[in-house]
Amino acid sequence: MKITKLEHSGLVVEENNKLVVFDPVEYTMELPELKNVAAIVLTHKHGDHLQIERLAKIVAENPNVQIFTTADTAPVLDTNWNVNVVKHGDTVEIEDFRLNFFGENHASIVPGVVPCQNIGAVVNDMVVNPGDSFDYLPIDGRTKVLCVPVAAPWLKLSESMNYVRSTKPENVVPMHDAVLSELGKTFNNNWIKMVCDEIGAECAALDPNESLYI
Repeated sequence: MKITKLEHSGLVVEENNKLVVFDPVEYTMELPELKNVAAIVLTHKHGDHLQIERLAKIVAENPNVQIFTTADTAPVLDTNWNVNVVKHGDTVEIEDFRLNFFGENHASIVPGVVPCQNIGAVVNDMVVNPGDSFDYLPIDGRTKVLCVPVAAPWLKLSESMNYVRSTKPENVVPMHDAVLSELGKTFNNNWIKMVCDEIGAECAALDPNESLYI
């Protein structure tokens, strides 16, 4: 399996030349060519995770792609697209992938206020992507790859570190980092690496379009 980080929270999981794409957005660079996309997971509707024009391009190149997202995100998407609303506990099998969905709400930015719904997914019992929350659906055995948000108005880095400690994955991919300078990414990734060293995990601090193979 190949895991490629895009910008910010964008992620591609590849198995047997088929792709699952999470939250594809563009900031400083264009998205790579994404062919054979079986599924797109939109964790929530915020603009740093959902850009309609980027999504439309992927759908145009993959007309049979299925999109999975929350109930409050679906209404902003094109009605001609194959959009599926999913919730905590749902499981979907598509092409070479099994997607187990978990979570319900985006983490609070203002204490006590839920910004929107949020859905995370486990891909083939190996890759955990929570979106903008620290929810986690336990699976048997040790998680192969955990995608952990590391910088946002809604989190402290200590929360990211505790998330890694509590889930004890084999590999950690820092995510949600477009708000950081290059120096800031280095600082944050060093703290995440320290926790990885504590639990015997590998810190895969990927640059955009860089991949991890498992």
